[in-house]
Amino acid sequence: MAKLWVWAGLIWAQPLLPLSRLQYHSSGRTYWVREAMVPMPTPTVSVRLPGKALPQFLLPQPDYRVKRWFFLPDTLLTEGTRSATSLDEFLREHIGASAWISYAVGNEWEELQGIIERVSDRGDVLLRRPTQERLWLPKESLRAARIEPSAPIKRSTPAWRVILETDTTLPAARVALAGWDSLPPWRALHSVQLVSPTRAVLTTQIQIPPFPENVPQVEIYLVQSTKDSTRFHVWHLPMQKLLAHSENRLFLIRTELPYTDLYRASLPDLIENLDPLSLTSWRGYAERSLQLLNTGQTPIPAGSVYIFDEQGLPIAQSEIDITPPANTGYIPLVHMAGIELRLQEQEVRRERSKDPAYSAKVLITGTLRIQNSSPREARLLIQKPITGQPVVERLGFARATPLQDRRGPNPRFLLQWELLLRSGASETFEYVYEVMLPPTR
Repeated sequence: MAKLWVWAGLIWAQPLLPLSRLQYHSSGRTYWVREAMVPMPTPTVSVRLPGKALPQFLLPQPDYRVKRWFFLPDTLLTEGTRSATSLDEFLREHIGASAWISYAVGNEWEELQGIIERVSDRGDVLLRRPTQERLWLPKESLRAARIEPSAPIKRSTPAWRVILETDTTLPAARVALAGWDSLPPWRALHSVQLVSPTRAVLTTQIQIPPFPENVPQVEIYLVQSTKDSTRFHVWHLPMQKLLAHSENRLFLIRTELPYTDLYRASLPDLIENLDPLSLTSWRGYAERSLQLLNTGQTPIPAGSVYIFDEQGLPIAQSEIDITPPANTGYIPLVHMAGIELRLQEQEVRRERSKDPAYSAKVLITGTLRIQNSSPREARLLIQKPITGQPVVERLGFARATPLQDRRGPNPRFLLQWELLLRSGASETFEYVYEVMLPPTR
C-alpha cells in the first residue's frame, strides 16, 4: 500500500493521508487505517487508494457527512528497486525522472532530453521537453535510454480513486479510510539464553512481512489466537518505522524468566465409549521440555525458539505456544525413548443407579507405570484427562483439576503428577474415579 494522494479539482496535492494504523492477524489478514487533515475548497474531494481491493468502509467523521462516494480505477507511482531486464521495464521504473532517450529517425539515431511522463500499455513513451512540449515516442523507434544517477526508481501499481461528496463548509476536515488486505502472516522469533541452571533470558522479535512503502510512523497491533481459537491476544507497538520491500524485525520482549528442565507426557482419556462402556490402554514416552514461567507483564506469542547454553552456543530449535503472564509455557526439545509410560484402566465395580437419568455408576481403577531407562535423573510432569468424578481419597498424590467441558452426564477432570525419578528407577501410581452411564436404550 503506497501513500494516498489527495486531488482537489484538477490539481494533485502532496500526499496527505499517511498510514496511521496497522492491525496484523497471524492468519495473514491486515486491517489498515489511513487518515489526515485534507483541504476542502469544494464539497467534492478525491483521494487515491493503492491496491487491487476496494476498502470496506470510511471511518465516521465528526467534521462532515458523506452524501455519496464511489470508486474509479487508477494507478499510483510507488518507490521500487532496480529489476529491469528490458528497455520497456527500465522506462516504466523511471516515470517522472529526467531522461535522455535515443530513438530512430530513418537510418540515423537522435537523442532527446526530457521528463518521462507516461509509458502506455503498448510501450510508447510520453516525454515532456524542457520547453514544456509533449512528444510521444513510438515503442518501435526507441533504441536506448539513460537516466540521471540520482533519479528515484518508480513503479506504477494498481490503485483506486475514491470520490467523496460531502456537506461540509469547513476549509479542511479529517478524512480516514479503512479496509482489509491479505499479506503474509507476521511471525514471532524467540531466543532463549540459559544463564544458570534455573534462569533464562528470553528475547522476542516480531517479523513483519515486506511492505510496499516506507512508513516512518505507524501504530501496529498484532493479533494471535490460541490453538483452539477460544482466545485472542493483542500486542501493541506504538510509533514503529517500516522499511519498504524488506522484512522488518521489531523488538517486543526482553526479560529474565525462571525455567525447569523436565520431561512431560500428556496421556489420553482411556474411555472410548460410554454406551456401552469400553476402555482401552496406552503406551508411550515422555518428551523433554523447558518449562518457562512467564513472570513478565506481556504475553509470550507463539513462535519459533532458538535455545543457547550459558556460553552462547546453540542447543536446539523448537516452538512455543502463547503463554500469558503468570502462566507456564513449554518448549519441547527432543523425544526421549528412555522414559517409558504404560497406562491401563479397568472396571472394578458396577452399581445400578436409583436415578432414572442414569443406568449405572461404574468404579474404574487406573494404573500408571513409569520406567526411567535414561542415564540421567528426570523431573516429570504428567497430565491425564478423565471422564467422571475422581475419588479424592484414592488419588495418591495426583492433583485433580476440573475441566470446563463435559461428556454425557459426567464432568471432566485433569489429573496431574509431578515427580523426580532417578536413572534406572520405576514408579507405579493408581487412581480411582466414578463414571455415570446414560440410561440403556
